[in-house]
Amino acid sequence: RAKELDLAIVGVSFHVGSGCTDPETFVQAISDARCVFDMGAELGFNM
Repeated sequence: RAKELDLAIVGVSFHVGSGCTDPETFVQAISDARCVFDMGAELGFNM
């Protein structure tokens, strides 16, 4: 849909929770964000 609307997708954001103290939660969130960047690249977005 972003392509149809000619939107410039330039990145992603995430929130693990304000009370999160588990480093693994951040590791997983960053890993998930990497996957989203890869998906964006496959769809032709220069992120």
